[in-house]
Amino acid sequence: MILQTSFSRQIETIITLAGVIDLDSSKKYSSVSDLKHGYRALLQSLGQRDVRVGATEPYFITNAEEAKKLRVFFSNDSLLDDKAQAAVINEQQDDEALEKEDRLVRALSELALYSEEHSTLLNTIITDIFVLPSNIAKGGSTSQAIGVIWANPQTTYTTADMIEILVHELTHHAMFLDELRYTHYSYSRVLNQSTWAHSAILNVARPLDKVLHSIVVAVEILLFRERYLGHPVNPRVHPPTRLMIQQLKDSILSTEQAIARDRTVFHPRARELLENARNILNNKLIRMPVRLSTCEAEANDGPKVAV
Repeated sequence: MILQTSFSRQIETIITLAGVIDLDSSKKYSSVSDLKHGYRALLQSLGQRDVRVGATEPYFITNAEEAKKLRVFFSNDSLLDDKAQAAVINEQQDDEALEKEDRLVRALSELALYSEEHSTLLNTIITDIFVLPSNIAKGGSTSQAIGVIWANPQTTYTTADMIEILVHELTHHAMFLDELRYTHYSYSRVLNQSTWAHSAILNVARPLDKVLHSIVVAVEILLFRERYLGHPVNPRVHPPTRLMIQQLKDSILSTEQAIARDRTVFHPRARELLENARNILNNKLIRMPVRLSTCEAEANDGPKVAV
């Protein structure tokens, strides 16, 4: 969410939340290391899982037995299991786990070259990255384990694809923390299928909590392409820019229609994030890339997988 708000706003949210459990310490943070320790103490206080409170960098988990301890949190990543999340992640050892870890580590290093702010925020918010295989998805995050990323990238992905995975999942966790600070939804209404809207990335009808996440993630990916990566010809993780912009527009419109029908489902902060996404599109902060040549268009006809 850095490119939709600011780096300082993201840090402010972490400090504010950490201050809930230790206000005096949060007022004395003088380094990123102080912030990381305070943040991990916050996560520990949530009681979701055991957290390495003294650590300061993401910990990679490639052993299946250890990874399964985190897999259980992904069995249902919202109140409504609309995409059968419980069956997504396999339990067996991934034979390519170490290679996938290596690719992710390299992508983390490359991310810092593009945006030190995204790198710093990721290395603060994300505490654990575990690798387990799946025949369905390439990664994910859950509000039931804030700070944990499940990663299942293909080893053939480009570094840019890997970076997009990291930015994607980082944005989800920034949203989880934003919701802890402000509250976003009336979940009793989110469960009602009459409030569902179209996702900006999967492009199917989903609950509004997931749809708002998809909108914010899509905007962040598009802005990151615009500012740093460039617009890829044949992306493997997210749709091509032109298609994603159109799906984003459709998703925002669908969400606006849904919250017009039920004005209680979104709290003010969620409305603010949605309006911000709309303004970014309306102000053309994401430029439509030039139309692809025939060969490039054919190259983009392959499968697109959202994480």
